[in-house]
Amino acid sequence: MIKNEKQYKITLKKLFGIIEDIDQFQSRSEQLPAKERLSLVSLQVMQDQLKNEINAYVLLKTSASTVLTERSIDDLPNLLIEYKIRSGMTQKEFSEKIGMKEQQLQRYEAENFSSISFKNLLKILHAIGLDVTVKGNMPDVTVQKER
Repeated sequence: MIKNEKQYKITLKKLFGIIEDIDQFQSRSEQLPAKERLSLVSLQVMQDQLKNEINAYVLLKTSASTVLTERSIDDLPNLLIEYKIRSGMTQKEFSEKIGMKEQQLQRYEAENFSSISFKNLLKILHAIGLDVTVKGNMPDVTVQKER
């Protein structure tokens, strides 16, 4: 997932490099050896993945919708990043809004918020006004009687 403008620009640059590499393979008139065909397929897969990431980022930045889709609690880190992107805030502006140092926010984003404390997570959610609803599903447990 592209998390900011810098990553977006880097990803675009990578994509253009991959497109050039693909063009070089495809411009050759002779049949490619198996190893080079495999390299070409790998490049095409990488091209598709990068295009998908770029499209998702651009869609977030340009979307008029203010509603983020419902998802699992496991996807909360992506939801926070999507909020920042969709709101058009830079990392610095976002860190100021949530009352956190920019470097700390960068660390949290780099590791997908895996080390954030619950207290700091709540602080962020309250600061941005993001409502999170948790609903539980009880597993179907059958109790066996002793004989």
